[in-house]
Formats: sequence, C-alpha cells, structure tokens
Amino acid sequence: MPRPFSAPSYRVKHVFQTVQGEGFWVGRPALFVRLVSCNMWSGYEADRARDADRTGADCPRWCDTDFTKEGASTLTADQLTDQMREIGGPAIDFCVLTGGEPLLQADAALVHALHEAGYEVALETNGTVPLADAFGNDNSEQLHTPDWVTCSPKRPEDQLALERYDELKLIVPDYRPSNYAQFAEHATPHSINGRERRLLWLQPEDGPRLEEAQAMAVDLALKHPEWRVSTQTHKVLNVK
Repeated sequence: MPRPFSAPSYRVKHVFQTVQGEGFWVGRPALFVRLVSCNMWSGYEADRARDADRTGADCPRWCDTDFTKEGASTLTADQLTDQMREIGGPAIDFCVLTGGEPLLQADAALVHALHEAGYEVALETNGTVPLADAFGNDNSEQLHTPDWVTCSPKRPEDQLALERYDELKLIVPDYRPSNYAQFAEHATPHSINGRERRLLWLQPEDGPRLEEAQAMAVDLALKHPEWRVSTQTHKVLNVK
C-alpha cells in the first residue's frame, strides 16, 4: 500500500556538501542526505557475515558506509531543508538522498518539501523497494517521485522491485551485466547526442580487490560496449 502523503520525521545520519562522485552527474556540486537504515546490512561489523547469508547479497561483506542510528538526528522535512540551506547555502540546488537504503524512509512528503525548497532531487537505491510503495499517496494516483533515480542492485534481478530508474550501476566483481540483462531494460532511455541511450555503469569495488575489479570493469565494458566504466571520483579528489 502507498504510504500516506505526510510523514512526521526522518532519521538522518549526515547532511554534507560535496560533488557527486559517480555516474551521469559526476562533478556536480550536491548536498548529500544520508538516511539511517538498510535492508541488506545492519551497518555493524559483527553482522557482516550473518547479513550476507540472510539476504543473499555480497555487499554486507565490503560496504564501507556508516548509516547506523548512532549520532543520527530525527528531523521533519522542514527542519531538514532548513539544515540543508545552512550547510549548502542558496547556490547548491541539487541533492542526493542516499543510505543505507533511502526508500525505507524517503516518501512523497519529503520529495515535495525538497522541491518546494528549490532542490532537484536524486536518489540512490538498491532496487528492492518499488517507487509506488515509497512515493504513492492516498490522495492521488500521481507518484511524487525524485527527479533522478540511480539503482545499484545488490540482489538477483528476479528479486528486484524497482519499476524504473535513470541509471544502473553494477559494482564489479560481484555484480555483472550478464546477471542483469532483463533488469537493464527498465532503465529510462535518455537522449544523448541525438540518440536514445540507457545509462549503464560498471563501477570497480573499492578495497583490497580494487585492481582486480578495475581490470574486470574495463574488460566487461570492452565486451559489452553499451556499458561504461564509472570510478569513485570523490575518492580521487579526496572529498566525502
């Protein structure tokens, strides 16, 4: 069932200004809003192996993101947008909702508030929560959705529920194009240089397997030229 249009508050781990480091909007100044919680991993070291076995996802074994509740703030949408303006000032008009899994919290009311505050809204999801569940509302059949959706799946394609997205990012070596051929068809085509193209990315996993992952990403892109290699530019630039 769709969530009600209004939601009282959101658990927010961090709000910070940076440049988008990955995908189509790489290099664009942005405010990142990291929401608490994920449905793949608890976020605690002791649970890595257990959650990988529980979910069938590989990401709990190597994820380096802190989305736990410790140190988080509980904010209404208006309080959040006020904090975002304090941090980013009036010039930054692009925000990214991330996690964890932001669709466990993000809803139509939050997106509406961000739009009213002048933000273009992007969202990064693992694809396990339908947009209709997160952004539908009881007052209208219209979906109040983000302007841009990036999907980085962590489960097999037959277990994904996301109806559509703007770009697909696979973290290699654990996630490969051959395993997401049908799901890749859900990507919204975008007109680039007069042609309709799907934005499909291969991103090397950072960490001890980086060199292996980089070589594999390049090799896969050469064999599947509809895919492109993405790097974590924010780490090259040494920013968040």
